[in-house]
Amino acid sequence: MRSYTSKVYFQLIGSIIIGIVSVIVNYSSCSTLHQSDFSSDVDVKVEVHFTPDDPCLNIIIHNILSAKKMIFVQAYVITSKKIVDALIQAHLKKVNVQLLVDKNAPTTKGSQINFILEHGIPVIVDKTIGLAHNKIMIIDDSCVITGSFNWTHGAQNRNAENIVIIRGKCHNEKFKKNWYRRAALGEKLKTKNGFH
Repeated sequence: MRSYTSKVYFQLIGSIIIGIVSVIVNYSSCSTLHQSDFSSDVDVKVEVHFTPDDPCLNIIIHNILSAKKMIFVQAYVITSKKIVDALIQAHLKKVNVQLLVDKNAPTTKGSQINFILEHGIPVIVDKTIGLAHNKIMIIDDSCVITGSFNWTHGAQNRNAENIVIIRGKCHNEKFKKNWYRRAALGEKLKTKNGFH
């Protein structure tokens, strides 16, 4: 009986030691991750808006029209004519507008992808195995719009959605790197006439 008790005792002590080491390792890795994510972006500001109470669509359009250099979009599809019109306006002002969309986007009901292509805006199909279900808009070097808000008419008028606007260069750069990585693996769409 004594050897059984000693065995249980040593197992208990071993479990406690493993648990303490696990907590220390997890704490230090989380602490390091937290520091590296935020130390270089001390000026980060976050805005949060919710539909239907907040005018999320108008906020998105305002940010699109405020762009000076670039707008990179990641989306399953875009059906919102107002968002598309704002992207085209930005493109006409020589803002570098590019879209990265799901493989089903061109054929999805209400899709504005062909209309966007006809206006000379590059559209790339994300070649992910599953769905390219991001909802991200990267604007210039310090603004990212993300959240549950799809780039659709229903997101403002029928659904309970949110947008999160992150203002900060470090976070913007992380989203941009992901966009470039996904785009490099994608396929550039052509218009019905065969033009990019």
